[in-house]
Amino acid sequence: MKHYVIRNCHAGAAQIANVAKERPHHIEVILRCQEDRASAELVVEFFDALNKLIAKKAYVVTARVVATDKVGGPLDWAGRTTVFWGDLESAWCPAGDQKLWVSQVMNLSPRVILVGGAVMLLAQMAGSEPRAAAVHATFEAAAFEQGIVSCGASTCLATDGRLHSANTRISALGLLSELVSDDHGQHIADALRRYVGLSEPGKRTESQIANRLIGEAKGDEVVIHTLATMMRHIEDPLSISELAAKVGTSVRQLQRRYLSKTNAKLLDTYKELRLERVGILLKYTDMPFAEVAAATGFSSRSAMSRSFFKHCKSTPEESRKRRYLGCE
Repeated sequence: MKHYVIRNCHAGAAQIANVAKERPHHIEVILRCQEDRASAELVVEFFDALNKLIAKKAYVVTARVVATDKVGGPLDWAGRTTVFWGDLESAWCPAGDQKLWVSQVMNLSPRVILVGGAVMLLAQMAGSEPRAAAVHATFEAAAFEQGIVSCGASTCLATDGRLHSANTRISALGLLSELVSDDHGQHIADALRRYVGLSEPGKRTESQIANRLIGEAKGDEVVIHTLATMMRHIEDPLSISELAAKVGTSVRQLQRRYLSKTNAKLLDTYKELRLERVGILLKYTDMPFAEVAAATGFSSRSAMSRSFFKHCKSTPEESRKRRYLGCE
């Protein structure tokens, strides 16, 4: 088995960065045994929710038992996060080929998260200095003997951005949301926490479209105010001049600022928000189609159907039928 080590090479770093931009970010969940596979669904659901909020399949999660096969090289691990999915009962102390495999993966992954008993893997890292980590009480004494010091918190974000830790699987989700904040901004992280139940719902919109645009605008207050105003007037849509007046700016200023911050047009966004509401009402209520049209600002059922088909490539009838069949 080849033992790869990342070298300090600017050309290599640039090549890895280019590869990372060209493909989705892969989350490798490494399990100690097959019995842990069901619990790893927490991570799958977490990143599925994030993909929905940012409106693209940016993260792909793969769960597998710790292996002894070939690890691959730096390019194979570019853009990957490795989560060693430990529990509260078993310290990870691999031996032989498994130990070598784990060591290589920890060296190659740009970002590593150690959960529960997997924190003991830090003892394999070179260096004599004590390492601070989020250590569960079950492992504190053993960790201390191995040169691993508890940070006294449920999560520990490493200053170098590589080796992070969480003392339980539940706290690991909180840590992952902190990393989402680094990757996509605080607004998306907050929206994700509310979406998956890591925090109580606030007054901000749960519209996936609005959340995405606010994230792209980096929390611009005018964009937030504009989207909130649109959301309050779905049933009786405002004209652009009425919208600008409520936001407190001129039509021209609002259109230019909104486009520059979100790369989207006001009227296009307004229609998207209304059609998103149509989809929600079709999926989660039994409202007649005519009432759905009225509740989303369309002059008639046929007008709603035309817009919905153009945007979603299916009819309202087909969408509701999929719901009844359990396909949505």
